[in-house]
Amino acid sequence: MYLKKKPLVVGLAAAAAVMTTAPVAVAQSESFAIEEIVVTARKRTENLQEVPIAISAIDETTISRAGIERASDYIGLIPNVTLVDAANVGDTQVSIRGVVSTRDAESTFAYVVDGVLSTNPNSFNEELFDVQQIEVLKGPQGALYGRNAVAGAILVTTKEPTNEVEAKIGGGIGNNDAYKVNAMISGPIIEDTLLGRFAISTRETDGFYKNIFTGSDNSVDYLEDTSARGRLIWNVNEDLSFDFRAGYSEVKGGAINFNAAFAIPQFEAAFGSPEFYKDVNDLDFKFIFNTPGENEQETLDLALKADWNLGFADLVASIAYNDLEEYLLSDGTSATFYGYEFTPACESDRETLNSFTRPDLFGPPGQPFLVFPPGEGLGVYGPYTATSCDGYQYQERNQEDLSLDARLVSPGDQAIRWIGGLYFAEIEREVVVAYGADQGQGFARRPYVSPTGPNPTDLLFWDQFDTTVYAAYGQIEFDLSETVEVAFAARYDREEREVDNQVPNVNNSGLNSNLLDPVTGLPGPINPAFASNPGGIPKRDDTYSQFQPKLTLNWAAGDNINLYASYGIGFRSGGFNSVGTEDLLNFWFNAGYGGPGEAVDAKLKVTDDYDKEVSEAFEIGMKSEFMDRRLRLNAAVFRTDVEDNQFFEFFAGPFGLLRSVTTIDEMYIQGFEADFTFAATEGLTLYGGIGLMDSEIEKNDNRPLSEGNDVPQAPDTTGNLGLEWVFPVKGDINLVSRLDWQYVGEMWFHTLQGEETPTIWNVFFGPGFNQNFSKASRDAYDTLDLRIGLEAEHWAVTAWGRNITDEDYLQEVIPAPEFGGSFNHPSALRSYGVDFSYRF
Repeated sequence: MYLKKKPLVVGLAAAAAVMTTAPVAVAQSESFAIEEIVVTARKRTENLQEVPIAISAIDETTISRAGIERASDYIGLIPNVTLVDAANVGDTQVSIRGVVSTRDAESTFAYVVDGVLSTNPNSFNEELFDVQQIEVLKGPQGALYGRNAVAGAILVTTKEPTNEVEAKIGGGIGNNDAYKVNAMISGPIIEDTLLGRFAISTRETDGFYKNIFTGSDNSVDYLEDTSARGRLIWNVNEDLSFDFRAGYSEVKGGAINFNAAFAIPQFEAAFGSPEFYKDVNDLDFKFIFNTPGENEQETLDLALKADWNLGFADLVASIAYNDLEEYLLSDGTSATFYGYEFTPACESDRETLNSFTRPDLFGPPGQPFLVFPPGEGLGVYGPYTATSCDGYQYQERNQEDLSLDARLVSPGDQAIRWIGGLYFAEIEREVVVAYGADQGQGFARRPYVSPTGPNPTDLLFWDQFDTTVYAAYGQIEFDLSETVEVAFAARYDREEREVDNQVPNVNNSGLNSNLLDPVTGLPGPINPAFASNPGGIPKRDDTYSQFQPKLTLNWAAGDNINLYASYGIGFRSGGFNSVGTEDLLNFWFNAGYGGPGEAVDAKLKVTDDYDKEVSEAFEIGMKSEFMDRRLRLNAAVFRTDVEDNQFFEFFAGPFGLLRSVTTIDEMYIQGFEADFTFAATEGLTLYGGIGLMDSEIEKNDNRPLSEGNDVPQAPDTTGNLGLEWVFPVKGDINLVSRLDWQYVGEMWFHTLQGEETPTIWNVFFGPGFNQNFSKASRDAYDTLDLRIGLEAEHWAVTAWGRNITDEDYLQEVIPAPEFGGSFNHPSALRSYGVDFSYRF
């Protein structure tokens, strides 16, 4: 900012940018102090303490010493920011101040790599190797970053090519047969003119959990990741440079590693088993699926950015291309409602895979699940079993996109500073969700498998989404006095969306008895939308637009104290659920449609499309340094009001599984957060932070009983505390120790939090068998990480442990109200190992 009281270091390489909640590099002199932090949050280099945005910044040293390799490794160090990583690799939900990214909808934060906005939905969870800096911005950032940045923005800066040849190799081993290897080389291709850098990383782990049916250690939460990244910088002359970045990755991992739990008090009373109404935090997880849970991804991303000094301003223009191909295959849930009960494969499996011959798989009979031998009863199945009775599910998430961004940025040393830009993107996304029969003949990994194939498809959602985005944005900052700055930013987004159904107009295989025509008993349409559209499902389209202003006031109240206040509007585009969502849910769960829903009468209001989300945010903050810049203390209070918050709903029933996006009409989140860094001595740094939130669902037409409840994934308390100790041993060798404690309070995952609503079981047993999710919140938990190592100028060796107390806690709870239970995913347990690196 122009009002700074001390010189601003403008080169990232010259500034040790550090995280406000983490250890910092300390100046080694008689008067040591926390070094200045340089960030690019407002698309120009500025001192963190003078930028009127709540920011956590993580530099190269902290990335290395904290062992940050994926997004989950740094999210826990930031107050009021949480992450869920469950169903498959890259299926992350990030909550920033209680506004959470939503499965099957657009993200709630902008993810920017080297100044280029990424539209690839999985790029956020890629390996973080050869990275220079990470910045996490809180609050609406749409004015400058757009593309649904209602909660904030995360900026990643990779390391630039160097003008001198350098290279690095590294690796490590750990428990669970984990290993990793990485390498980097950088240097001039044409000295001072064309510089190049190439880095590669590969890792594997068997994961923490075992499939007790197959006996396999590497079939549940395993991971194989190989990623490569190249970067070229061409300095054409003093005023013009081009920055080209390319990345490629192949990932294989486990998928859909959930266990189910009932939440029906009436079942507990009827069957005399507390397992039918159990606290999800007390589950004993068993993975016994016979269908291979697998997720494979292949990603290519290319970006070219030009920076041209025009004298009066810099022209920064970029073009980016991304291509993602991904599929998931896993067990289904159809056995729960006996859909494939009488198929030859199911009958055969029940001979040997039942509760009486394999109690190691199913537990004591009726606690709560019960699998009978064939001909002896229907039993009570759980999903994802060792039998073929539950069918399978297959999903694809493919995306190809092209985006362009161009902006003019004025010099930063003027009294009036401004930015103006234009943005365009073309996005093609293919989404497949298929369910079908497991006949014990293997699996064809494609959207539609005919009745004569090895795994016939019985229910199929398959849509091609096309989105065109146009935006104009800008910001102007000017000084009211020597100590007061006013900034006004604005953006206008317009998104044109179209969806084209790809499902073939055919009937299902007839193997799932629940999907037969209730009148004729013959196979029904493979997608329920064909019942009302026998000639074919028409295309759908809509346009979403929003003006997003942001006003900020910044006051340099003292040499090392800045106070600021801001007000802004955030926007997330609306969109479409898969065609057939509304028809399917109406038939099974709503009265008035002539199906089983007459007995359920859930009164759901889920449609095949959903509205745009608009948020209004207020923030007042302080950034300060004391004790000759040995103590840094930053804090903020905020409130966010959201209309039509996009919320992921999961439905399970006789048809199988269904994913959809609904909206919470009105809600608010308000809170406080603070973080500190204290350089106690030249070698000892203490740091920590706390986040407090209060939230409420004010209106929810889809689930009116939820009004007054907490906002999902908005825990009331988060916090972290840690220390880093650097002790000289000999020469340039230092002993480096780092201890990190992280805490996340109780978290709800659904809008219903104990209010009873009807379930599909009322169809079979009569009224009164309702769900109650009062035992379905995730308990508060805390973890402890420790790293101890030796560092020298050219090498480092570190012993590390994550979750060293072996805290057992849930990663995610996905309640399915009309099913009467939840699908639950455990978190990683204790891990440990040794890392090394050598720099040439």
